[in-house]
Amino acid sequence: MEQKHIVFFNTKGGVSKSTLCEFAALELKRLGHDVSVDNTDQQEHVTLMDNDAAAFCLYDTAGSFTAENVELLQAAAEANAVIIVPMNTGQNDLKELPFLIARLEEYGIKEKARFVFTKTRQNSKALESRRATLAELGLTSCRWVMPQLEDFTEQRQTARTRNEISAFLHEVIL
Repeated sequence: MEQKHIVFFNTKGGVSKSTLCEFAALELKRLGHDVSVDNTDQQEHVTLMDNDAAAFCLYDTAGSFTAENVELLQAAAEANAVIIVPMNTGQNDLKELPFLIARLEEYGIKEKARFVFTKTRQNSKALESRRATLAELGLTSCRWVMPQLEDFTEQRQTARTRNEISAFLHEVIL
């Protein structure tokens, strides 16, 4: 099996990039996959895993276009990769969207981007509006929405968090 590279990226901080990366890595391991985790985020919230034989290589990134992130995104254009773009439904996320999309296009990875909504309610009007905006721009948004669980913020590995992340992985990665 060819390595799959999964890059958690957004130009904003605080959108759950690190949380999704950490839980995705743990769930992939629990499901029996070889996993590697790297980090370009100076805050280093994720647990690094070095595994040259990994089937899945996950990358947590800083919330900006650092030189390291640009290099990673450019490499993703030629790799078996998916770019996970966590985002909230607030106005600031919407303001950042044109700039983010322009960079995804510039690096040739727009078609590899999958937007996932975090910190929002499943049936909110804001979520519906943001999904429509993404669709109008030709972007893919996941059906799965990261629930607002204390388990995620407290880094607890409960059956509920595992089930939620498993649903995310099966929709977007597996």
